Amino acid sequence: MDKDQILLWGLGFLLLFSGPVFADSRIQTIGKNGYVSFEEIRKKIPGLQSKFESATLVGSISHASGEIRFRIGASFYAINGSLEKTNLPVVYKEKDFLLPPDLVEAIFVRLLPGDVSYEFKEDELVFDLLPKAERLKLSAIIVDAGHGGKDPGTSSDKGTQEKLVSLQVARFLKKFLNKVYPEVRVILTRSNDSFIELERRSEIANREIQKGGSVLFVSLHCNASISSDVNGFEVYYLSQTPSTETAREVSLFENGISGKKGGTSYGKIQAGMMSSMIQRRSRLLARSVESEMKKNLGPKILSRGVKKADFSVLRGSLMPAILVEMGYLTHNKESEVLADKTHQVKLAKSILEGVRAYELAKD
Repeated sequence: MDKDQILLWGLGFLLLFSGPVFADSRIQTIGKNGYVSFEEIRKKIPGLQSKFESATLVGSISHASGEIRFRIGASFYAINGSLEKTNLPVVYKEKDFLLPPDLVEAIFVRLLPGDVSYEFKEDELVFDLLPKAERLKLSAIIVDAGHGGKDPGTSSDKGTQEKLVSLQVARFLKKFLNKVYPEVRVILTRSNDSFIELERRSEIANREIQKGGSVLFVSLHCNASISSDVNGFEVYYLSQTPSTETAREVSLFENGISGKKGGTSYGKIQAGMMSSMIQRRSRLLARSVESEMKKNLGPKILSRGVKKADFSVLRGSLMPAILVEMGYLTHNKESEVLADKTHQVKLAKSILEGVRAYELAKD
């Protein structure tokens, strides 16, 4: 399939599942931090309501499907029994909640039951409401071994390279997935030590969607830090609002080598609007994989949790997608564990069990 055909198919996919490329609803953001007026959102989304308790400074935003609670001036919110951190606090001004971008994202991804195609631009929030699509039967799993060829990724003091660890785990994962899901296509973005551009990795995944069914994308990496004391694994899903500054730095590092600049028009089309449904399912997949890894890999490698970040390889994928940072090669003991074949097998089996848990879970 040539790039013109891919471009036309990509446009069709977005029109079918993600609404118009240029959504109708636009809200001007406020200030350099991109705050969004809740009242402006409420005008455009039926069923959203809010309450404010002036004595306690506690506010809430609710929908028939659930509720988000927060305190004015505090950088956290509660939803579905869990407490989540925000990068900025909610502000109350002139009887209106001014919401930071990550809380707006929580409304779209975790509160509203349907699909919202959205994008935070420089000075506005653009979004469109869409009906929720039912999850289809799993048809393909893309296993992406990070880096490769001229791009070694990070490495340990003893010379263990990220590109080789990720490839070994990817091979084991494919083997185990083929055994458990014989009817599912399991595809490696690279099966040897070769360099594959980030855009090409996404194209490999997106071509599988047109064949029908549900497709998952799992990208495998090792982490690095300027401190040799930092350790643990993390599982990421796509977001324009990274969980922490560390998550932002990790995404910048992983996005660093992407081959040629610019990319095809198809890649540029994908890079805009995000789907809350795909994010919701990506988050579920990330939590399922993290849970199994935590259960099976401790105490040798501990969990640093599920996080959000804007990885290029995830942004380009039009399906539930996660990126697994399997541990820190810059940590002496952890790098030895990551290089061990027995541990690599346990890693792959843990990710497999996470995929199985995701398949059994409800949206």
